Amino acid sequence: MPDSAALDPQNRALYGEILRAPAGFELDAALATTYTLDFETALVVPATLAFHAAENRQETLDTPLALLEGLERLSSRIAIFCEAGRIKAVPKGANRLTALLEETVTEVVAPRGGAFHPKLWLLRFKPLGGKGPSRLRLALLSRNLTTDASWDLSLSLDGATESSTNAANAPLVSLIRTLPSLSSGRPTPDRVTRMVTSLADDLARACWILPEHVRAIRFAVNGLTDRVWRPKIGKSLGIISPFVTDSALATLAGSVGPEKSFLLGRSDELALLKPETLAYFASVRVLDELAETEDGEDAEEGTKGPVPARGLHAKAFITERYSSTEITMGSGNATRAALLSGENVEVFATLSGYTRDLGSVEQQLSSEHLGRYLRDFVPYIPEDVSSEEAAEGRLDEIRRQLAQAHLQMRCETYEGDLIGLHLSAANAVRIPEIAEVRIWPLVAGDGFGVELSALDGKEQLLARLPLKNVTRWVGVQLKDKETGLEQEFTLGTELNNLPETRTSEILRALIENKEAFLRYIRLLLGDVSEAAKALFAAGQGGKFFGDFSDNRDAPLLEDMVRALAGDGRQLRDIERLVTRLSDPETGKSDVIPADFLALWETFRQVVPTEPRDG
Repeated sequence: MPDSAALDPQNRALYGEILRAPAGFELDAALATTYTLDFETALVVPATLAFHAAENRQETLDTPLALLEGLERLSSRIAIFCEAGRIKAVPKGANRLTALLEETVTEVVAPRGGAFHPKLWLLRFKPLGGKGPSRLRLALLSRNLTTDASWDLSLSLDGATESSTNAANAPLVSLIRTLPSLSSGRPTPDRVTRMVTSLADDLARACWILPEHVRAIRFAVNGLTDRVWRPKIGKSLGIISPFVTDSALATLAGSVGPEKSFLLGRSDELALLKPETLAYFASVRVLDELAETEDGEDAEEGTKGPVPARGLHAKAFITERYSSTEITMGSGNATRAALLSGENVEVFATLSGYTRDLGSVEQQLSSEHLGRYLRDFVPYIPEDVSSEEAAEGRLDEIRRQLAQAHLQMRCETYEGDLIGLHLSAANAVRIPEIAEVRIWPLVAGDGFGVELSALDGKEQLLARLPLKNVTRWVGVQLKDKETGLEQEFTLGTELNNLPETRTSEILRALIENKEAFLRYIRLLLGDVSEAAKALFAAGQGGKFFGDFSDNRDAPLLEDMVRALAGDGRQLRDIERLVTRLSDPETGKSDVIPADFLALWETFRQVVPTEPRDG
């Protein structure tokens, strides 16, 4: 067995490493699936992909121009599918750049009535310069696309497309091809559907580089058909699962003796199990709170070393069959919905290798590896929370109905250039008297909340806002009157009659004067890594100094001439920016210097056209 076991928390991977392009390549297309999503993470991902130096999440969030340019460069190459009604709330008002994620994020529902729960990334990288074969990367995760700091597991595989179909990828291909049809309310944009289809075609022929000591990988997907997959259990069993149910654990562990069965779960979930279920396992353990850290940083020298972040969210099933050890990783918990009924959409990867190389179940969970962060579970009688659970169930049902109501929001221009937002629903929802519902435009914040008793085809005025604050996202607050329990989340609507100048208005809000415009031009013309360093060093508000200071017209011209010798991408980016910030009738702009506009007219004649794919 290797010194470093597959499930040892010391084998850490940064999320940014999973998304980073190989040397000599750049991102061509990326697809992600997740159960929950927060907008801050969704905004940071394009900037992380665009600026290789962007490692610090908060630093990126504090640099609006970095977020903007990341979205401008890459949002059209990224597609994110998440469970409808599970985008996290932003009560105090969201970043208006969330408008640029409107086509990127598609809310979906599981076809068999459960949760849309798979967590994966499928990325395609193309060579810089466009010549040569592309590469693929597949990452299966237990982590959602959020800021959650729990201990999670990831499997990242690099590969390339071959001439023939790889049958092992078939379950994943089926899932990817199905995604556009699972949309709830607003249809999946055509651009996203075309990209998903292209990625699925490549995935069907992908051949992966296997991790060390792994001899084979099998994939499985639940929740799309009546067929339900679960791990084949051999002579031993290790289960790592934050959420568990009696029926699933009994099914998995029923054929294995207790002395060969191990369970790692969350204390509050284990406390709900029947004693006879716990009796299937000789060892029932939880994460040791003393080994957890608040922020996931490494522990002080002399302690147990790098440790799991706060809380357990990893899922894995380990078993020994014949002379092999099989480790199943993915999104599914040891629950009925994930492994027995197949209601949830889940994705799994099973890695197999010789036990002498991967280690036994007992070795993986031993005190030399994962076991040093664990302690025995001590059964206790859980607090009676039945009334809270009943209230949560009532609110979840309202959330479900709202998520599938196909909300629509019509824009109407009022005096003073304010945009009226009129909300309606294609599928009527009647709010029961036991609950309250407030809805607000997400960027405006909950101060604009309107209390509603029903949603149907009759329009209701939600707010009047400046165009730059209009997005298709609405914040929702549900409150159970009996218990006071509240839920807040974000929903997407189908936005109609949106003025075409909305994106230009958002750009003007960030590029507010001629100085900022010139700084942004230098960012477009600069080396990505160097530009990013200066950009992040400038911090919030994008105030640049040094290389991006004023009075450097000569170097700016030199950079533009140098860009002509390249593939023209930088100049096309400038053309895109100039067009959006200029009056379509006069060609003039309040934020673009007149002498730059005059200069750009010369360059505009020779900007290379974008080459067509294929």
